[in-house]
Order: sequence, then structure tokens, then C-alpha cells
Amino acid sequence: MKNHIYSTFDLSKSLEHFQEKVTKLLELTNISEWDGHVFREREKKIREIALVLAGECTALLLYNLSQSQDFLDKAEQETQGWWQTSTKKHGCKKRKILTVGNVEVSLKLPYVVERQTQSNKI
Repeated sequence: MKNHIYSTFDLSKSLEHFQEKVTKLLELTNISEWDGHVFREREKKIREIALVLAGECTALLLYNLSQSQDFLDKAEQETQGWWQTSTKKHGCKKRKILTVGNVEVSLKLPYVVERQTQSNKI
């Protein structure tokens, strides 16, 4: 597979790209020259293209979740049990996530830190 593919966050564009690539691979040209190796190579390319589409869909899902305030509130609620009394929200941090099909998605995600009190510092 190639280097990372950056997500487009556009499902119709991803489907169009998938259809374009796969349609070419489904063409039955030079049948007399076909053997197991030709079939195997086409199968491999179809699988790779399908994985990229799956990665684009996963990236879009991750992006939509990261933009949903309801989801972020739920995530904070679910992790609240891990927080210490000195844990505070600290803003957002850009994270890159690599999905299936080698699709990379960049998200701004909230994070927390544990603040030290002045008396704990030496």
C-alpha cells in the first residue's frame, strides 16, 4: 500500500473514487492471457481499494463523533471515574489516527491534565 491517504470527509467523493477504480478492475480484457496470477493481482487491488473506502468511512465516523457535543459529554461522563480531584480540562489537542486502508484522519480532541498544587512542588 501507498503512504497514508488523508481523509476527504466526503462519502460521495470516496464512493465515486471507489467505483472508478473497481470498474476498471472488473473489465474483462485479454481473457486469453489470464491465469491465476492475473486474477490474484486484480483481487488484491480490489481488496486494497475496498479497505481505503472502509477507512474513509471510519474516518468520517470518527470526525462526526469528535464534532458531536453529546458524544464528547458522554465520553467525559464515562471517564469521570478515572479523574483525580486535581484533574482539570485542558483544551483540545490535534491527534492523527490511522484507520484501516491506511487512511489518516486528523482530529482535535479534548484532553485533561492533573494539576499539581503549589505545596507539592519542591
